[in-house]
Amino acid sequence: MPAHQATPQGFSVKTLAETFNMPLKETAELVCLIGTVLAGLLTAFPVLRVSPAYAILGTLYFSLYQVGRKFLWFQWDIILMEATCLSVLVAPLFPSKTRLPHDNITLWLVRWLSFRLMFASGVVKLTSGCKTWWGLSAMEWHYESQCIPTPLAWFFHQTPPCIHQLEVIGTYLIEIIFPFLFFAPLAALRALGVYAQVFLMTAIMMTGNYNFFNLITCGLVITSLDDTHLPSAATLVKYLSPISNGGLGAVAAILKLPVKLLIALVKLPYKIVIGAAQCSTRAISTVGILSVVAGSGYLLRTLGGVGIDGNCAKLTFGKPELDWFLSHFVPLAIVIGLVSLVWNILLAYWSTLKVSDKTRLVKLGEIIQTTIVSCAVITMFSMSLIPLTELDRDTQNKIPLSVQELYHRTRHYHISNSYGLFRSMTGVGGRPEVVLEGSDRHDGGWQEFEFLYKPGDLSRAPPVVAPHQPRLDWQMWFAALGSYNYNPWIINLAYRLLNNGTEVNKLIKHNPFPDKPPKFIRALKYRYHYTKFGNKTRDWWTRDSVEEYFPPLALYQPTLKEFLDYHGYTKPLQEPRVSTTIIPYMGIVRTVVDKTDPVVLIWTLCLAAFLPHFKALRFRFSLFGI
Repeated sequence: MPAHQATPQGFSVKTLAETFNMPLKETAELVCLIGTVLAGLLTAFPVLRVSPAYAILGTLYFSLYQVGRKFLWFQWDIILMEATCLSVLVAPLFPSKTRLPHDNITLWLVRWLSFRLMFASGVVKLTSGCKTWWGLSAMEWHYESQCIPTPLAWFFHQTPPCIHQLEVIGTYLIEIIFPFLFFAPLAALRALGVYAQVFLMTAIMMTGNYNFFNLITCGLVITSLDDTHLPSAATLVKYLSPISNGGLGAVAAILKLPVKLLIALVKLPYKIVIGAAQCSTRAISTVGILSVVAGSGYLLRTLGGVGIDGNCAKLTFGKPELDWFLSHFVPLAIVIGLVSLVWNILLAYWSTLKVSDKTRLVKLGEIIQTTIVSCAVITMFSMSLIPLTELDRDTQNKIPLSVQELYHRTRHYHISNSYGLFRSMTGVGGRPEVVLEGSDRHDGGWQEFEFLYKPGDLSRAPPVVAPHQPRLDWQMWFAALGSYNYNPWIINLAYRLLNNGTEVNKLIKHNPFPDKPPKFIRALKYRYHYTKFGNKTRDWWTRDSVEEYFPPLALYQPTLKEFLDYHGYTKPLQEPRVSTTIIPYMGIVRTVVDKTDPVVLIWTLCLAAFLPHFKALRFRFSLFGI
């Protein structure tokens, strides 16, 4: 269903357009522009990072989500909305550098979100019943079948099956076991859990284009770290000052950062263990780390664990053992979370009362603030139990009905969500791809449309586009997993190409009919495979024809119009005829954006937002001769 036909629940871009009597398209573009500018200002200037600013950002993104439909219904979109909602609580109401006693309570919610995200993402791989995840063969297909792989994915795909099996086992440990370390009382244990997640996210980022998902996940999990584990200002100056200098040195510094980050991530767990062992006062940290290792081994042994069958590893437990695990560890996670939350609340009250140089009035004000924040955090924690306990229905049935009712009433605002990334492995046996072709004859002369990022041309290398998400290319991947009946938008896409639609042509890398649109468009389904290592070819892909995805379409066909009418794509959009001073300026911005590569544009905006921090660090240390 197109955006103007959507029936949103609550505030949306459509509501704004109707309120201000503006065209829907220009309203959506204005919302994007305001959100981009505001996000850049918050990144550049810490003084602006207050609750109302994050509330505005969340409202703007939610308004787009409401009408974006299938093109905005990704898990990272709802992660972003929930994280923005938490930012409203974490950020101060007014600009302030003073740390308040209740700050750790609100920040705890971010830690709880990172736990729910990672724990659920690991468990659903097993509860889905996917044979590749259970058979430890998922990674043999992942690098090839993911939506938009990077060039490194081709090389990782070539590794032996035993390596892929170790990758799956490591994923289970990192996503299911290590998130419990976020609530460990020892800083070394929390750091171990965080670095494991960052390592996993970095590996995913290097081999696949998952837009901002990896970055926002890293941002969530590092809230479990102490300041001692974060890089010092001197280290930041050392690595980031070349970027602020500009020129080729900046380009070289940017290219080196991922490599340096990967090396640092590989060394960090080793440094944690050695650092804890070298200091007698940290002996308890060493014992804690060894206890985690021993506990993981005991858990695997209890479940049945991992066995060896010939030259292959395999999971030796089944669904009954998994059900036992969930029936015990989902309630355990809730108890651990509740104990950790109560402890942070008590610490907040204690930090308020123990300070002697504050007046009674100030202490009373802080106690009232802590109480209000605690009530809000407890409410959000209670609501989050509903999506978390979808992993174990017996536990969910024990949650009070009042909490369940509150969650369902606010569910469409995405304050708290259920997660389950990479639930089932798709593309087993080869990645399906839909290829659009056009021709002026019904019986031949077909030429392919080449999309900007998704696999098409066999000799074109996979791109690196993160944190940009080319949503049309992503939806083409999903369309290949089903039929056009469940993806009517792809028929509308063909219809727009038959009409030589300007907006659609901007999303196509190569249109074989630049001057005059084709008379017919059809779609074929192929199965793509990576070429083998050592083959004397410049191609990255091979492909085999599978079937016709949809038959040749032409504008004169009544069935095409009937199909589009049924799905609401040909209904006229009643746009107001208004003359505002904003719309001409929006056209100028649109022209600039259209002429700029999306990946270059996003990285330019990000670096521009961070530039004041680079300059400030250099100025601060230049005063001391550093």
